[in-house]
Amino acid sequence: MDAHELTQAAFVSELNKQYLSRFHQKDVSRWLNSGNKTSTGTIGFPKYETMAMIADFFGVDVGYLTGETDETSFDLEHASEYLGMSGESVAALRGWIIGEDADSQMRNYRSETLNALFESPKFASVASKLLTLHEMSTLWKSNPERFNTLMESLASDSDLPDDLTFQLIIGAFYGMASESFSTLLKDAYPTPTEQATA
Repeated sequence: MDAHELTQAAFVSELNKQYLSRFHQKDVSRWLNSGNKTSTGTIGFPKYETMAMIADFFGVDVGYLTGETDETSFDLEHASEYLGMSGESVAALRGWIIGEDADSQMRNYRSETLNALFESPKFASVASKLLTLHEMSTLWKSNPERFNTLMESLASDSDLPDDLTFQLIIGAFYGMASESFSTLLKDAYPTPTEQATA
């Protein structure tokens, strides 16, 4: 409810309107406290039909409501586990492909666009450069002293001032990633010019 910015009263009102049900705010309060112990026992979960209705209302699986998964759907959880990516990342990819206003042709086109990118043999090279950039960025954010020590060791053979050497080293990493990305794009989405020179 918080993600949808609904109070208990607003939620039950919307739920009743959408599903022609007759729940009250006290029902919502009880649902939110399911599993908690009281002086009279443990508050039980609502009936499965009610949980299915609530899940449908929020666009999630019943398992998300019961805490069986932290993702909004088991499909998302399985995709996240399979890919080793966060649910937010998988949902972002899916959200871009599906889009709010995309028809089936546009969805297929968007899917094909990403497939061409990830299926290119050049993708692994770009991913390794991105990994290096991510490692550098993470090290810089989490341990600036260690980052500086690493940069100093890389710059120790240079006659240039340290600041300039740092900029050149970091620029080289970004340049290699940019060049690899450009090669990937040309491989994944060739134009007649690229095909003629290949």
